[in-house]
Amino acid sequence: LEDEWGQIWRPAPTPPGALDWNTLINVKIKKKSVGDPYYDIPIITPELRELDGKTVKLNGYMVPLEPTETQSYFILMAYPHACPFHIPGGLGGFVEVQADFPVQFTYDPILIEGHFRLLTDFSEGIFYQISAARAVE
Repeated sequence: LEDEWGQIWRPAPTPPGALDWNTLINVKIKKKSVGDPYYDIPIITPELRELDGKTVKLNGYMVPLEPTETQSYFILMAYPHACPFHIPGGLGGFVEVQADFPVQFTYDPILIEGHFRLLTDFSEGIFYQISAARAVE
């Protein structure tokens, strides 16, 4: 049973030429107070800054944002999403995806390619975005 659970809680595999989730997940966080609420702010490393504006491939688990079979706007997560109250991988473990062409929903890992951006408004808790995205076979 331990092996089975160990297999579940690993990031999606990294195909050759794809971005490794550990680069995104291992981001350090600082807190920024904005009036009453506070925001989690990533501490951007040179490695992350180098990715900004580049075309990347990232393999992950799709979290649909609409109740449809295909998704043009969704979240890609490093780990399978099993609990609605906990984000495995922390704040660096997911990426907002805006696809040019709808992507078929699947529970299996899906390889996405697109334009990677470091976001600058962290009020929604999102650090990364891939736009002009498409599914890669």
